[in-house]
Formats: sequence, structure tokens, C-alpha cells
Amino acid sequence: MKSALIAFVLSGFGACAVAQSASDILIGVSLPLSGPGAAAGKEGQAVMQGYIDSVNKAGGIQGKRIRLRVLDDEFNPKKAADNARQLASEKVVALFNCWGTGSCNAMLAVANEKSVPLIAGIAGSGLMRTQPGRFVFNVRPTTGAEIARMVDQMAVGGQTRMAVVYQKDDFGQSALAAAQEVMAKAGLKPTAEVALAADGSDVPTVLETLKKAAPNGVVLLASSSATVALITQARRSGLAMPIYNLAAQANQRVATDLGEYTGNVIFTTVVPSPVRVALPVVNEYRKLYAAVSGSDEFSYLGLEIFINTKILVEGLRNAGRDPSRESLVTALETMGTKTYGDVVSVKYGPNHRDGSSFVGLAIVDRKGRFRE
Repeated sequence: MKSALIAFVLSGFGACAVAQSASDILIGVSLPLSGPGAAAGKEGQAVMQGYIDSVNKAGGIQGKRIRLRVLDDEFNPKKAADNARQLASEKVVALFNCWGTGSCNAMLAVANEKSVPLIAGIAGSGLMRTQPGRFVFNVRPTTGAEIARMVDQMAVGGQTRMAVVYQKDDFGQSALAAAQEVMAKAGLKPTAEVALAADGSDVPTVLETLKKAAPNGVVLLASSSATVALITQARRSGLAMPIYNLAAQANQRVATDLGEYTGNVIFTTVVPSPVRVALPVVNEYRKLYAAVSGSDEFSYLGLEIFINTKILVEGLRNAGRDPSRESLVTALETMGTKTYGDVVSVKYGPNHRDGSSFVGLAIVDRKGRFRE
């Protein structure tokens, strides 16, 4: 199944890999297709292109095809910024689905400089949240909203001694600031704030600090590799407190790598469960992803990208006969409320770019599957 997805990615995505026409609506995408995050990036690319292909097959946007111009940023913010500049110079109508706080921050500067809409970042913190500007349109909720959901759930369980473990980078610093703000509003102060290397190499030192602080709950704000390293070693060392993770880690690779150590590990989610087939948007996503990839490994990330792409297309449909950067901004600001899966609702306006407020919770069952 994975080989089918890889073949789909390498093929140039089938029907839309033909030569560009002057009338095509060009959308720029920078995401990790190599390096850290490559597997997730390729999955996201498959979902985006699959949905765009279906729109084009049905007639496109007033007879015009949408074409994705995709560049690999290797999950490197500098490369993401360079890609954004190149894409802007190619006259893309929008930049779409930037990937990670660092890369989204880097691309935001280019979007503002070149007056290009930046739609649907895979990031809940950073400058797209604190200084969005006119050209940003967020879809997923903020990292602060995710942490607030964690804190609410901890309160239900009587867990008031919370430690925050955050990654040593821009993402971690932004997420830590969000956690501090959320906890302060709840009248709480972390029992410890501990920095963690992105590769998890300093986990033993972090665990020693946690043992001394003796929290009864941990908010973990880290990448997949660091998340797996910390949880695995914490359980092996006898630390059994609940560990809460952001939605970015609610993926099958993390669940598989954790193996037997998934107990008392909780994840936020920013879209409905991809197994809720009674929801039309979930069913639509599953059918599309199975068709384009040959895989039945449906994911929260894949569904999020699917919803993001539907919002992009909705904006383009309302941006006039010849969509431009400016007409797309106006279209998104005035398209009204759009709801997906009964819970993910977005409505933009001249001074509103926050996107959805939905945050759910999920655990991993004994079979390694996510359950809400």
C-alpha cells in the first residue's frame, strides 16, 4: 500500500502533471518531501493533488484547471522561504499548506512582502497566529486552544501539578509561551518547564528534572522523534503520569513507535476521527485517499489536509472568472461560515484569520489504533 502511494508521488500525480496552460490557476506549495517529515509531507501532497485532480476532472474553476506547483523544503525554514520567493516570482495565486512553525514563519514574511495569500499552515503557533496580517488564512486551531483542552481534561482528572516539556527551537518556544498563557488564565503555574532536544538526545536529563518536580501530568510540546523518545524512556524509568501531546503527533508512526508504551498517553486532535464514516467529509476523504494511494491507512493529518484543500477550492470558486491574489483574499473574507464534519467551522473576515476552534482528544488502544 505504501509503495502505491510512493509511486503516485513520484509519477507527478497523474492527470495534472501535464504541461501548464496560460489559463491554469497556479497554487504554490512548499513542504517536506525529504528529510524530517518526508512521510507526512508525501501523504499531504497525495491528498492535495488527489482532491485538485477531482476538481479539475469535474470542470475545474469556471473551466480553468488548478495546478499545484510543489517544491521540497526538507523541513528547513530557510529552504521554505527560498521556495516561497521562487513560487511568488512564478505568479502563484496563493501559497498553500506551509509545514511547521519555523517554515510557516519564514514563508509568512515572503507572503506579506509579495502580497500573496498564505492559506492553511500546518502550525498552531508562531507569527501566523500572533502577527497574521492581511494575507494569512489559518484553518487549524491555535496551539493555545489545544493546550487549553489538555488543561481542562487534566482538571477533570485532578491533575493540577503540570510540567511542560518543550522542544528547543522556534516551535517549542512559541508553544511554551502559549502554555504559560493558558495556565496563567487557569490560575496554574507549571511545576517545571523543561527544554528537550528535537532529536531526544537529552531525554535522560529531562527525566531527572521531571522526577524531582514530581508532576501528576505532563504537557509535551515536541516533534515525533522527541515525543517517542521521552514517552518510551519515561515509562521504562517508572514515570506513569498522563502525558498530553499536540495533534501533530496523533499519527500512526508515533503510535507504532511507542509500541507497548501508549497507556496514559493522550493526544489532541484538530479534525474529527478519520474512522467516523458517518460524517460525509470523512467518507469523502477516505474514498479519495484510497483511490489515489491504494492505502487504507487513513489519518488525522490526511483529513486535515483534505479539509484545507476544500477551503482553498471554495475560495477559488468565489474569486471571480480569473482568480487573482487580491480576489482570493476578498473571496475568503466574504464566503461566510463553512463547516466540515459537524465540528470544524471556519469564517474569515477583514480582521479575523483564526480558523477553526475545534479540539478533540484521542488515545491509542491496545491494537495501536487511535480512539476518541
